[in-house]
Amino acid sequence: QKDILANTFEGLVDSDENGKIIPGLAEDWSVDESGTSYTFKIRKDARWSDGSPITAHDFVDFFSSILNKDMDNIYAKQLNCIFGAEKYRQGRCNFEDVAVNAVDTRTLRIRLNYPCNYFLNILAQPVYSLRNIDYKLVNWKKNYKSILYSGSFVIDRISQDGSVILKKNNSYWNKSRVKSSKIVLTSLNTSESALAAFEKDRINVFTNPPLGEIKNIKNKVNYITSPRLEGKGIVFNMKKKNVTSEAEFRNFVSLVVDRGNIVKNILYDTASAADSYIPDYVSDGLNGRFMNRVFFQNTSQRESAVETIKNLNYDKNKHLVFIYVDSVENKKVCENIAENIEKASGITVDCRGYESSRFNQQLKGGYYDMAEIDYRGDYDYPLAFLNMWSSSSAYGLCGYRNEKIDNELMDAVFQKDNSQRIEIFRDIESDLAQDMPMVPLYFENTVIVSKTYISGVYADKLGNIKLDRAYLVH
Repeated sequence: QKDILANTFEGLVDSDENGKIIPGLAEDWSVDESGTSYTFKIRKDARWSDGSPITAHDFVDFFSSILNKDMDNIYAKQLNCIFGAEKYRQGRCNFEDVAVNAVDTRTLRIRLNYPCNYFLNILAQPVYSLRNIDYKLVNWKKNYKSILYSGSFVIDRISQDGSVILKKNNSYWNKSRVKSSKIVLTSLNTSESALAAFEKDRINVFTNPPLGEIKNIKNKVNYITSPRLEGKGIVFNMKKKNVTSEAEFRNFVSLVVDRGNIVKNILYDTASAADSYIPDYVSDGLNGRFMNRVFFQNTSQRESAVETIKNLNYDKNKHLVFIYVDSVENKKVCENIAENIEKASGITVDCRGYESSRFNQQLKGGYYDMAEIDYRGDYDYPLAFLNMWSSSSAYGLCGYRNEKIDNELMDAVFQKDNSQRIEIFRDIESDLAQDMPMVPLYFENTVIVSKTYISGVYADKLGNIKLDRAYLVH
């Protein structure tokens, strides 16, 4: 569904495959000297799919809907930077008290509580694309014909097998850029079934092929990898009174992990080894890249690892439980790490794979010593990766608390100077690298496989597949 959303609706701004902020339904925007007032100019030719004009008032209605306390919107907290948004979401004021206003038909003004140079990065997410949030959208498979679309495509038909047929939106302001008149989206349960359909010419594009087949297909197809704001890491149960509560042991684990081997020989280069807590392709909020420090090495540093725990008191006979979401790749990764730990320390690590919901139960119940988890940035900015280490974050269930990091995160939010904010981020990463509440392993790529006669398919940093430039090469 996320790919349908990304291709049928558009927001004030968008982002390209490199994460650069580009105009969407707003042709331009300005920010006042305080950095807290954003004024967006809506395009004259911005129209809904029925041909009616899109106005600033439509965006006011949209923000009123997504911030409503009755909406189950897990992303709404991101908009707490908007003046009045948090109070409205909590039901403590009316939307008239929220600083999202239509100055006129084509001018939208949004006032923030504090300077937020990554505000556009937040708005560029598909979840903030313009749509009427009503019963039609909730039951979109039944009501798709009567939904108003604001993006490149409209849903033309849903076939009996569940395939969604997209048709070019002829009312879209940038319809000349949309190269295909029709695209069929088919949902398949596994990467293996997608590959089989691809080889039988039933589909001509799919994502994230079976890892074991990459070598066989890579040179026969268009094979594109795009970095994603998502990775894997190891967290530790710090509530237990055992070796995992010791920073020396957590640093030891980070040192024995062979990230380069995992990425190359288990994941077949569908990911990049993590050398820090924040990927090196994250935006700095100014359409540039966040320049990071290197905290972690690609290869196993066994000698340094052993030195790290030489004075640590631990029971070699006590097994550690290492849990993960059950998959072939996760099993291989965790067993590889467990083997390195055992060889360097003599501690036996018991790897246990669980179905996703059961894994979450084990995690919440504390029935583990180490756990391989997904972690992601919901928007393209360092703070999205660092906020997870605040004491109020859901990641706090592992037992990690650091008052200094809490204060630094607060300072970063209210810091007016971007270069100073970047320095705060680097300080937070240094604190994390010392405490090691999580050992970053790798950051994932979206892999797009297509026939050689297909061009223009790309993915954004959130892993959404964009089809506005897709076409058949003749």
